[in-house]
This record gives sequence, C-alpha cells and structure tokens, in this order.
Amino acid sequence: MFYRKIYLPLLACTMAACSKSDKETSKDADPADLNSISVSIEGEFNQKIEARGRDVEVALLKFTKTSLEGFGVGGFIPDGNGSMKTEATTGLMKLQLQAGAEQTGTATGSVTVKSGNNQTQYAGQSYFLYYDTDVNAANSKVYLTLTEVKDTANLLKLRGQFRYNAAYGPDKQSDDCIKEALANSGRLPMYNADLCGAKKVKVSGTFTIYLDKVMQQ
Repeated sequence: MFYRKIYLPLLACTMAACSKSDKETSKDADPADLNSISVSIEGEFNQKIEARGRDVEVALLKFTKTSLEGFGVGGFIPDGNGSMKTEATTGLMKLQLQAGAEQTGTATGSVTVKSGNNQTQYAGQSYFLYYDTDVNAANSKVYLTLTEVKDTANLLKLRGQFRYNAAYGPDKQSDDCIKEALANSGRLPMYNADLCGAKKVKVSGTFTIYLDKVMQQ
C-alpha cells in the first residue's frame, strides 16, 4: 500500500501517456493487455486479485535501457466505496531488463487487509521474525522473473511473475512470547509463531505492463 500512496500519483501522467501512445502510435500492442495483474494469496486466508488499467499499481523511480530502479507492482480489491479492501504489492526493487532470470528484491512484499476501521498487514519482515529459518532471509524476499521484454512502438512491454511470503505479527507481543524468544536467543526464526499469534500467507502473481520510453534515460 505504501508505494501506491506515495509513488503512484507520480506515475499518473506516465500511465496516461502509455495508454495514449498505445492507441495512437502502436499498431501491434493489444490494448486489452495493458496494465493487468493477477495475484493469488494462500494461507491464513485465500483470495484472488485481478486488476486492470489504473487498478494496477506500478512504481518506478528510474528507467534506463538496461534496468528499472525503484520498481514495484501490485493490485488491490476495492470496497463498495472505491477504497482499498485487500492489496498485495511486491515492494520496490532494482530489476534488470532481461527475460528468464529470477531476480531478488532487497525490499519485501506485503499484503494489507482492511475491514471497517481495522487493518491487518502481512509483510516479509514479519515472516523473517516468525517463520524464516534461513540466516540470509531467503524465504522472506521477493522473487521476480520477467518472462517477456519487448519494444512496442513507443512503449516497452513487460510480462513477468513474482512470488513471496508474508506474515502478520501482533503490534504488542505477549510476555510469554518475548520470554520464550529470549530463552532461545540465536534461534531462527527468532519468535515462536504459534505462541506469539503470528499468521502467514504465500503470494504469487503474474503481470503485464507497458512503460512509455519517453521516460527512458
């Protein structure tokens, strides 16, 4: 959610330009494929997110001929009032523009669920604290693979897939949770998920987006 709120407004013109360029200058791009994402969430709860157009969240800080910096994708399910109800995002990462290689993000992915005034966030950072047994946090990172990188008129078409784990941990841990962790100092994961009341989900998804090459540096 954080990068949709902060970065997406910066891309409003970019996204509009992409749509306009595709319609006016591209003969081979399929408008139906523009900005689409499909996300599957499994675990503590199961949900599917399908989004298109402006409901696809795209973050981008820098665009060169070989890489994207500050790149992230996500999607959300709106409630009846047009506000976000459930959202899944990859977080921001540097991405090499090459197809077929799985790339790892330095940030972690997240899932946010809203119900009325209540909000629950599942994040990779929490997954590391409660579930990850790898010292390098290999199970808590975002993994993204570009399956297609293609120039289309004035646009760059990107297809890809991603996967990550995320977990919820209570804002205030119980005394028993903390004492047990201290008694097992140095253990991975640091906390006992069941004792502390943690929950986890597994997220996977695919996306197709178009970037206007006028942004390319």
